[in-house]
Amino acid sequence: MNEFNSDTLAFLLHRRAASCPADIAYSFPELSQHYTWETLWKETRLLAKGLLQLGVTKGDSLALLMTGRMELIVSMFAAASIGAVIVPLNAYSKTNEVRGYLQSARPKAMIIGTEGHHLDYPSMLMELILECRNSAADNSWLPSSIFVVGAQAGLPSPLRPFNELMALASHTTDEKFINACKAATVHDPLILLYTSGTTGSPKGVLRTTASFMVAPPERGHPGKKSALLQKTIDRIARRFSVISLLPLYHLGGFGTIFTNLRVCNIRIVLLTHFNPLQAVKAIRQEACRMMIGTPYMVQRILSSSQGDFSGLSSLIGISFTSASVDSSLLRKVNRELRLLFFMVTYGSSETGSVANATCFVGRQRSLPITLLFKLLTRSHLLSGMISFDSFEANNYSLAGKVDRAVEVNILNPQTGELLPYGEQGEVSVRSHRVMRYLKHNQDMPCFTADGWYKTGDLGYLDDQNVLTITGRLRRLISRGGEKISPVEIEGLLLKDKDVEEAFVIGIPDELYGEQICACLVAKKGANVNAQMIKNRLAVHLSAFKIPQYVLFLPELPLSPTGKIAVTDIKQLALHALGELKQNA
Repeated sequence: MNEFNSDTLAFLLHRRAASCPADIAYSFPELSQHYTWETLWKETRLLAKGLLQLGVTKGDSLALLMTGRMELIVSMFAAASIGAVIVPLNAYSKTNEVRGYLQSARPKAMIIGTEGHHLDYPSMLMELILECRNSAADNSWLPSSIFVVGAQAGLPSPLRPFNELMALASHTTDEKFINACKAATVHDPLILLYTSGTTGSPKGVLRTTASFMVAPPERGHPGKKSALLQKTIDRIARRFSVISLLPLYHLGGFGTIFTNLRVCNIRIVLLTHFNPLQAVKAIRQEACRMMIGTPYMVQRILSSSQGDFSGLSSLIGISFTSASVDSSLLRKVNRELRLLFFMVTYGSSETGSVANATCFVGRQRSLPITLLFKLLTRSHLLSGMISFDSFEANNYSLAGKVDRAVEVNILNPQTGELLPYGEQGEVSVRSHRVMRYLKHNQDMPCFTADGWYKTGDLGYLDDQNVLTITGRLRRLISRGGEKISPVEIEGLLLKDKDVEEAFVIGIPDELYGEQICACLVAKKGANVNAQMIKNRLAVHLSAFKIPQYVLFLPELPLSPTGKIAVTDIKQLALHALGELKQNA
C-alpha cells in the first residue's frame, strides 16, 4: 500500500481491502451483486491490467455506458487506479447524444452494457461506427476497442465481450500495474462529467481526485489521533448501510461511492436505475439505515408508498442532494417517517460540494448514532448542525453552512457588486473543488479570471455563513416587467392540503412576455380544481403572482439525474394549454 500515492483511488481501495477484506462494500440487490472489499480490489486489479495491455495509460479516457451494476464500479476504479480518466455517460443517452460525448471526450476505449432504458447500446455504437465507415467522415473520436458487459462471442467488429478485456490481464505483469498506480496523483484528472447533452454541445467538467476531498490535501501523514479517529468511525459505520438513489454518471452518485472509500467503511446499496417501488424493496431487503437522493426522488418514493411507510421503517436518516429542498417536503418527511436526522447538501458538477447541514429531528438518539456524528463533525466531514426550527422558518431552501474549504460571495446580478449578509443575489463560489469546463467551454463567462464560478443560483448568506438558495436566475419569470420567483409560489402550493407536488414555470405570452403556469400533482382522492387553487393563493400573494394557468398532471417528469425535467414539463404544459385553447 505504501507504494501508491496517498489519497489516490488505488491507495484508498487497497487500504480498505487490507483492513476489512470480508466486509461488503457495494451491493446491487436487483442483480444479486454483493462485493466485498477484497473481491472489488481483486477485480479492479485484473481489469486495470487488462486496460494496460490494451494500451490505455495515464491521461487516456475510458468511456462507460451502462445502467448501474458492479462492472461499472469496477471499471471506474480500474481506470482511476492507472491514471486514466473515467467518462461515465448518461445511461438514457440517445445516438446523437452519445456521438457528442464521444467527439468531446475522444476515449481510448469504451465499456458498454447490452441494454438499458429500452436502448440497445451495442446497436447504437454500431450505428455510429457504420455511419463513419460509409461516409468516410473523421472517425478519430471513436474508441478503438469497445467491450460489452454480459455479451458472448459473435459480436460484430469492433465490439468484443467484456470477459476478453479481463482475460488480457494475464499478459500484463503486476510490476507494470504497480508502476502505473505509483504514477497517479490526487491532482491528475479523475472523471469527466457531462452536465448536459441535449443541445448538441455537451459541457464536460473534468474533476480531479483532490476536488472530492473535504479539504485541500495536506502534506505529510496523518497523526496517531487521526488514525484512531478513523478507526473508531469505521467500527461504528460498518453497522449501517446506505442506499444511494443517484446514478453513477451524476456527481452525487459518483461522489457517494468515492466518499465510501475516503470517509468511512459503510456499505453502499445501489439501484440499476431509479424506480421508487424498487427503491422501497431494496431498503426493506437490505435494512438500509440512510437514503441519499434528490428531493424529487424522495418525494416520488413517499408518493408511491400511498400512506404505507412500513418498507421505510429501517431508515433513520435521509441526505438530500443536488436540488433545493423545500421546507414543506422536510415537514412531510418528518411527519411520515420516524427519522433521527436529515442532511442537505448544496453543490454542482462545476463546484463540487459547497455547503451542507445536518438536522437532528428524533427525540431519542442511540449512542452509536450520536457518537458517529460527533466524530464526523470533529473530522470536519460535517460542516454545520442546524435546528429543524430554522429549516421550518425559512420560506426558501437552506443549503447549509458553507464548507470550511469553500468561499461564497453573493453578487448583484446586474452590476456584479458584492452584497452584504441577508441580501439576495447570485451565488458565486471559489475553492479547490471548482473545475472548469473541458476544451471549448473553458472561457465561458460564468468563470472569472481569479477562480470564481457564477452558479446562476439566487441566494443569500447570514452572519453565520449559512447559505439559503432562493431560486435560479434563469427560472425567474418576467411578467409585464415584474420579476417573479417560482420558488415562492411553489412553497405556498406545497403547503396546500390537496397538493402532492408542484412546479411553476413561465409560459410565453404575447401581451405580458410570460404568464405564470403552475403544474400540480393532486393528492390521491383530493377534490380540487384550478380556481380553488387560485383563490387559496390569493390570500398570500399579490395579484400579479397568481398563476394564470393551473394544470393538473398525473406526475412531474424527472430527468435521468432525479431532478424535475424542465424541458419535458414545459412541453407537457404547452401541449395541454394548446388543447384547452382549442377546445375553449
